Amino acid sequence: MSVDEIFCFYRKKGIVPALTEHNSTRPWIEAISLSKKYSVPFIKGEEIKVYNNGSLVGELLGLFMTSHVNPGEIFEVIDKLKDQDAIISVSHPFDLLRRPFFQGFRMLEEIKKEVHAIEVFNSRCLLGSANEKAKAFAERNKLAFTAGTDAHFKCELGNAYLCVDADTLETARKKILKGQCTYFGRKGPLRAQIYTKLAKLHLM
Repeated sequence: MSVDEIFCFYRKKGIVPALTEHNSTRPWIEAISLSKKYSVPFIKGEEIKVYNNGSLVGELLGLFMTSHVNPGEIFEVIDKLKDQDAIISVSHPFDLLRRPFFQGFRMLEEIKKEVHAIEVFNSRCLLGSANEKAKAFAERNKLAFTAGTDAHFKCELGNAYLCVDADTLETARKKILKGQCTYFGRKGPLRAQIYTKLAKLHLM
């Protein structure tokens, strides 16, 4: 889907989009002009693959970022996100159906004091237990939470979002860090998962 489609959808819904492309901040460039065109603010973000000694650990979600961060060793990525005062959330930490398969995020205990939040609802998690475990982990460790669609296709937009009483993005950022928000979440359509597989095979 295009960045323009994202802005058109969320403008109608009254939702501020967070653009979190995989290992890329390229969508920010177009989003800056579209934000002015539609009078819709947006959150600069990125979903970043992180490694431990070259072995994939999982993905971290950066929100309210100011500059791109390359995939890399986990503590280096965390430091770079902290340098720009971004919210650091662990993406879908208990989803066993994503890489690294059948393991989930492999260093939760080691980094739980280095991150701000846990993604407690991800619309692309096929198993509801993955989101339930994420929420329980966040509560047990007194971490803030995030929720998102992880949308790859237009049919997934709007399936999850945070509800924050804030007049500015900065106020929203501070309230999210303090856990002063709620979230809405529903599971995305199964066809989106099928579309992803077909896209990876260059069949659509």
